[in-house]
Amino acid sequence: MANWHPDHDHDQHPTGHNHGDCCPDEPGVRIRPVSFAELEDYLEHLANLTERPGLPEARVVGITSSQPGFLDQHGRPGHSAMAEYRRRRTADWQSWKPTLALRIAAVLAAGVSVGLLTATVASSSLARLTGLAAAGALVWRLRFRTTADTLAWRRGAQGERRTARLLASPERQGYQVFHDLAIPGSAANVDHLVVGPTGVFVIDSKRYHGHLHYSAGRLWHGRWPLDRTLDTLWWEATQVAETLGFGPDLHIYPVLCVHVARLPWLRELLVDGIPVLAAGGLCPALRVTRQALSPEQAELVAAHVHASFQPAA
Repeated sequence: MANWHPDHDHDQHPTGHNHGDCCPDEPGVRIRPVSFAELEDYLEHLANLTERPGLPEARVVGITSSQPGFLDQHGRPGHSAMAEYRRRRTADWQSWKPTLALRIAAVLAAGVSVGLLTATVASSSLARLTGLAAAGALVWRLRFRTTADTLAWRRGAQGERRTARLLASPERQGYQVFHDLAIPGSAANVDHLVVGPTGVFVIDSKRYHGHLHYSAGRLWHGRWPLDRTLDTLWWEATQVAETLGFGPDLHIYPVLCVHVARLPWLRELLVDGIPVLAAGGLCPALRVTRQALSPEQAELVAAHVHASFQPAA
């Protein structure tokens, strides 16, 4: 896409990745599509047992809850985005540090020059004050600052943490919520994955300033179109579906959750099949049934999430 904005830099997924291919099996994992018809047979057998067995061996092989490298908890929201922010901030500092001597020299020269010029027309006390003021102003101007690209990653992490706090409410109601999951075979990640009685949702958190609007069939952040954001979110939902391996019986619903920015619509706006909503509308939207799942079905899907995904960082 020709249009680009720093706030959207972390939306992109790696180029050259074939979105149509299934992700390669991870070590210790073998996944095949599972239909809900097969699941019902398993649940019928399960209902006659006093103690619930583990997942059927045909679904996921060679994984135990204590095996290192696979998801053993529900993840840490914003962790990978904050790690990327720190890496980029360190790189910014390494680029800025070699210029420190020149900046110090410029500050001293500015202070002395302004002081001498002032001394020709005013008292020495005033000259010292103006010299110090000029030096201080230049120090502020030449101070170390992270780039806009780098700051976008920190804002992204903050948005994910805000969303995680909102998702604590449905989690208390029995939904299973996962944060910051690495997409197998890719450098990309899923911000939030929610499994509950109303369906399975992939949620992307965005913390934008200003306002969003919809015109000419496109979603805009100010003057920047969000086509790539929506395309990436659809791609993430597709990758989650392929990784879980339930086939067409299980639908994955992408959702874009927007923090801070003003949205002119009251509840949610459907753009290219994706609900776009303000943070306050997230939990009500998740309670709308998209695909009804029984408690046993939701538990099995969540077990596949644990077995199939790793933390992003």
